[in-house]
Amino acid sequence: MVEPAPPGEPPWIPAVRATESPELAAELAARLPPSGAPRSISVTDLLAPRRAYWRARGPPVAVPPDREHRMEEGRRIHTTLGQVLGRLGALEVRVRGDGIHGRIDLLTDRPVEVKTTGSPLPAGDLEGSRPDHLDQLALYCCLLARPAGRLLYFRLDGTSVGEAAAWDVAFRNLDGLWRSATARARALRAALGANDPAPLPRCAWYGRGCEFQVQSVCGCRGDEPDPGPIVAGHVDGVVPRPEAAVALRKEIAERPVGGPPVVERFRDLLYPRHAFFRRRVVPSAPPPPAPAPTGGESDLYPRLTEAVEAGAVGSVARLPTRSEEPDEEVGGWDGVPYLVRTSRLRTRRTAAEWVARSPQYPLELGFRCVATGTSTARLVVGYESAGPVGAVQVVTFSFAPVTTFSRVWRARAAALARAIEVDDPSDLPPCPGWMAERCAYRDVCGCGTPSGRVQWKRTVEAVRANPSDS
Repeated sequence: MVEPAPPGEPPWIPAVRATESPELAAELAARLPPSGAPRSISVTDLLAPRRAYWRARGPPVAVPPDREHRMEEGRRIHTTLGQVLGRLGALEVRVRGDGIHGRIDLLTDRPVEVKTTGSPLPAGDLEGSRPDHLDQLALYCCLLARPAGRLLYFRLDGTSVGEAAAWDVAFRNLDGLWRSATARARALRAALGANDPAPLPRCAWYGRGCEFQVQSVCGCRGDEPDPGPIVAGHVDGVVPRPEAAVALRKEIAERPVGGPPVVERFRDLLYPRHAFFRRRVVPSAPPPPAPAPTGGESDLYPRLTEAVEAGAVGSVARLPTRSEEPDEEVGGWDGVPYLVRTSRLRTRRTAAEWVARSPQYPLELGFRCVATGTSTARLVVGYESAGPVGAVQVVTFSFAPVTTFSRVWRARAAALARAIEVDDPSDLPPCPGWMAERCAYRDVCGCGTPSGRVQWKRTVEAVRANPSDS
């Protein structure tokens, strides 16, 4: 049963219409790779296979604070870049082929790879100074069967763009390039299967601040064989395009980059009390891990994602958003927001039951529609306990009027902003009970307890009384 709307926001359930889309579900089921199929390798993994190996097989490593800060600034800049570049073509287009997948920053008549950096921009000789960027662009050209692409560089000065440069690059012998790429992919799969990175080439990040090396996670020595760039001998021409870079830099400079957003991601609107504690509290202990599924870890989610992305080029891409927040991308399938989820339910739900029993999904998709100016969204569900027939369900949500979700958004964002300003989350609605068991903030948030009372004030008072204990 759906809980009543918190005070100050309108009820949104009447604005949702849910229907099943059996044709789309059948299309995905037909494209679903078999269970246990070799994992797809990303283009970026092929640029540094050893780094990809340790990312998959090594323990988690902490990101240095200065790098995390740069990444956060980069994400905010990318939101502005998306608003500018979105009018030129499709953003972050997913492409797949021969067990390799990639995400193209911008697809126009050619693939465009966008790079942001705080370092000086390349002045020339990309083969010598940026071979990994050429490799990445070349593999996107191979996946699209197009012989030329563009590299677009922006030098960041804090949260603004200082300089820009653009280069058009043409490649010869795409078949030869692709053979080199698929050979690297086979080597990486073999290394992962054997738990042995020894046959992989030298890591391009060795000695350059790689967090796996710095934290003594990897076994790299730095003297492993280096096969050189994938594009060696395949670059047919590099032509600077200063006019394109200047025009884009001017347009970006005219769009001010906002400060830290109140709503950092869509989950902040679903669970504002959790969002408050995520920003204010360092968890005293990690949440207990989720129970493993019976029979081992399921690979249904990556297989289902691959089925969605295996359609026509451009069908799965990032949708441009209308505002600076949240700075979370919105994935689009055929131009509408979508989410992929898996379920251990043994009985399929009807479309209406997804609204009544898992309201977080239509609510989040409604917010994503507000952000992108759309009014229809899709939920793709894979049932882990089902056989091949009926394992996939597609539920289409139509929101009318979608402005209802704009009002809910404003009410929740305003409540979160007030809570942060006065440092008191007591007026924020508690999270659902099912979240409390594995919540890192359960000792102070009050969610899931019989009273639901927030312990935040008591915690703050205790810290102020005994600052040496904090």
